[in-house]
Amino acid sequence: MKNAIFPMFFCMAIATSCTKSSTEDSGTGNVTIVAAATVPPATRTALATNFSGASEIEWQRHSSSSFEAQFNYNHQRHSARFDDNGRQSSHIIQCTDGPVPQVVLEAFRQRFTADYVYEWKLRNDGTWKAHFMRGTIKYEATYSATGTLIKFELA
Repeated sequence: MKNAIFPMFFCMAIATSCTKSSTEDSGTGNVTIVAAATVPPATRTALATNFSGASEIEWQRHSSSSFEAQFNYNHQRHSARFDDNGRQSSHIIQCTDGPVPQVVLEAFRQRFTADYVYEWKLRNDGTWKAHFMRGTIKYEATYSATGTLIKFELA
């Protein structure tokens, strides 16, 4: 029995090492996708200072004074939360194997304009899978490397 407990614990630790849960302030799953121009200058400056060279930035409003940026940085997808004054309150490196291509991000946003993406995954077959929230329901969308939607389903 002891021999079975350690592998089971190890597998559970590995499985929970990548975040897949929403980090909403209110727990309702309500997030608003916003244009960078609507994000306070201090908040945009904090992102540019803390993550110089970040690209493919998507801004989301979580509350009246909380913004989250999802972006590519150092060949990984990141998420960082800031307040209106530019104070950073969290930073997560999302579990992906590289930056999400711009064409994939644009294709996703054209179809799912206001949905909260909590994780992007590069699959072995070269496709990208977005794990996202629509309200309190989790969905997945799989895209080719060229931005073609392949599959859309409940998570």
